[in-house]
Amino acid sequence: MRRFSGIFVIGVALAVGLSGCERPLTPSPRLSSPSRSVQSDEELTQKLRKEWEELKKVKMTEGERQELIRQYNTDVFLLLNRLRRDALRYGKKLPYEVVMDEQGGRHSVLLERLFDDLAPAKDIRMTDLKERYIVPGLGVPLVGIIPAGKLHDSDRIATFHAHGAVRTLTALVEFKPCGRQTRPLIRLIPRQDKERVQVGRLSYPLSADFSAAIEMYWRLTEVDKGRILGLLRPQPERAVAGLTCIERYDPDKIPVVLVHGLVSSAATFSNLVNRLQADPKIRHHYQFWYFNYPTGTAWTISAAAYRKALREARERFDPLETNENWERMVVVGHSMGGLITRYSQCTEPWKILEAARTSHNSLVDFFSGKYVNAPLPSNRLREMKEVYYFRPIKASQVVYMATPHRGTPFARNRFVLLLSNMVRLPQVVVEEAFSIATLQRDNLITNPRRLTEWYTSIRQLSPDSYSIRGLSSLSVRNVPTHSIIGDRGRNNSPHSSDGVVPYWSSHIPWGSECIVPSGHSVQDTKEAAEEMKRILLNCLHLPPLSSQRPSPRR
Repeated sequence: MRRFSGIFVIGVALAVGLSGCERPLTPSPRLSSPSRSVQSDEELTQKLRKEWEELKKVKMTEGERQELIRQYNTDVFLLLNRLRRDALRYGKKLPYEVVMDEQGGRHSVLLERLFDDLAPAKDIRMTDLKERYIVPGLGVPLVGIIPAGKLHDSDRIATFHAHGAVRTLTALVEFKPCGRQTRPLIRLIPRQDKERVQVGRLSYPLSADFSAAIEMYWRLTEVDKGRILGLLRPQPERAVAGLTCIERYDPDKIPVVLVHGLVSSAATFSNLVNRLQADPKIRHHYQFWYFNYPTGTAWTISAAAYRKALREARERFDPLETNENWERMVVVGHSMGGLITRYSQCTEPWKILEAARTSHNSLVDFFSGKYVNAPLPSNRLREMKEVYYFRPIKASQVVYMATPHRGTPFARNRFVLLLSNMVRLPQVVVEEAFSIATLQRDNLITNPRRLTEWYTSIRQLSPDSYSIRGLSSLSVRNVPTHSIIGDRGRNNSPHSSDGVVPYWSSHIPWGSECIVPSGHSVQDTKEAAEEMKRILLNCLHLPPLSSQRPSPRR
């Protein structure tokens, strides 16, 4: 009876994971605002005009200035909320000129051509994030909702945007001269690019709510709903695989590429990025990218998709390879994502096939780096080339979080093995396995169970899998490396475990190491965020990778 109950609970959990839960993407405009009979739009505009002129005055106590800012922000919010409500209810166009700050200055915009909605940040409830980071200042924080159909190439990091993107904005109502009068102007400022705004001769800090944009973005992408499907049916979930970024690409910032683990999605890093973006120096120098992928296929296969996505992104945004920020890239991998990250740093990745030999007539003729530049002798081995013959990703820092470098005994658990047998591999992966099996004259073709054992992600996490054994012997690029490892708060390393990966597997004998009192989800802890902050801030003082000549590290 107890066994039946356990299976029932697992079934219910899977059903909930597969179905997801519906929730509104954007909040409705507040209906509690003062009615137009109490204060008309014209009266409100006149009040804002007076407050804007007051903000220019130099002589004022700090208390009076803070009260003026509070009242101005309240009135701006009221005006924007009324206009948004009218636009949603009646489809009216805004009776005000709208300008948006971009690189090279500000220009007028038609909001309906750019955004589907401008949601006030204070109306967006936090359901996924543990903290909310708000910067006080002048203006009203907004989240601009850009649907997929309105995205331009400059807004895309790569090919993956499920339902759209967001912009972290701060809105001001300014007044510019028009003859003897002044006319109102709604100014939208992308908050990731600017910290202060000039009003007359005075400089004011801009208000901001960075958490609201993160919360809204993961609702738009809905990648979290595909965690279970990405494990059991990875082929359909390949549509949401690739690089993504909350904000538009910024060539002046260093990419931080985050790779998630098994039965997870890119949204698993939302709390980590939320905490890091609270630091203005990190906001100014770094941009966070996410690699999302279905986790049912082997991590060696997903690593090929990861490298391809980064290669395509650079070909699009830095085709001449002149931007040094690409050389300063920081790569971060959690759990199985750490294996993807490490394998992509290997200098001789084809040697991982040595561990796959199971018969005397093996792949020894193919253990050569010449195939990195030359085609393989058979067309049916084309997919093999992408997986095993590549140049490593250039990165200036590598961070591993709870990474099973030597596998995890968890992969031998009976329920986990049962789950592994339910995985349906994509056709391209099956064809690749058949190619390797034919070359080896092995029994993978005649024994389908061996195919699942080799090419599902769960089996490849086992300590005795060929990929784990092969990875341990490969040399990697000699760059600063950091490990963040959980010990569940027991303070018993080196005999500790995070509940999934033991210390003997997550520890590597080079680079820095930080033990945090956490389970396997170390990326969700404040301690991991503080360690990441230390790494990123220290990285700003290092010379670019192009000025160094790193050697391989074994």
